[in-house]
Amino acid sequence: MVSGHISNIFADTYSLTMKLRSILLAGIVLSLAACNTTTPERYFDVSVLNANTIGRFGGKEIYEMLQEAPQSYDEKSKKMVQSSYVEHVKFRIAYTDKTYKDLQALPETEETKPMIDASKDLFNYTIDKEKNGYLSIAAMKDAHAADDSIKQAAVNFNQQYADTFGQKFDKLMKLGKAYADIHHIKVEFHKF
Repeated sequence: MVSGHISNIFADTYSLTMKLRSILLAGIVLSLAACNTTTPERYFDVSVLNANTIGRFGGKEIYEMLQEAPQSYDEKSKKMVQSSYVEHVKFRIAYTDKTYKDLQALPETEETKPMIDASKDLFNYTIDKEKNGYLSIAAMKDAHAADDSIKQAAVNFNQQYADTFGQKFDKLMKLGKAYADIHHIKVEFHKF
């Protein structure tokens, strides 16, 4: 009878120990999840500095892109290869899209949310307009449309979208400058 009682005590102690371990482990997991180890510099780099990759957005950029030899990245050979203008522009958009995904992965804080939201808004707008504008102009080049027609399409694109892009870009830069000042991040800002 005593050995049965001792077995129950060990079983109860083991059960209590396992429950305590589970609670402790859950606490550690929650603590680690709550910790945000993203540095102010990382927030700034991903949400503001990366906007420089799209800073030339507009009709002039797409027209100049179409004056270059078209190239895109070939996964098999791991190098740049000759391509169509549409593929060349898709390659550019893919890079912008990857940058946008990096931005979406940033954990937001109360302090960083306005800056991250402004950056997401800018990147989302840019990607949408590049997919729906840049690609159609690139297709004109692939189809050997007259250069005057391509220039006019670039001008029209600029008239439709450049002002809104500029406003979104300037808003992000204003928020980014304030954030950089608070966190003593050394950077020079230029108006779009």
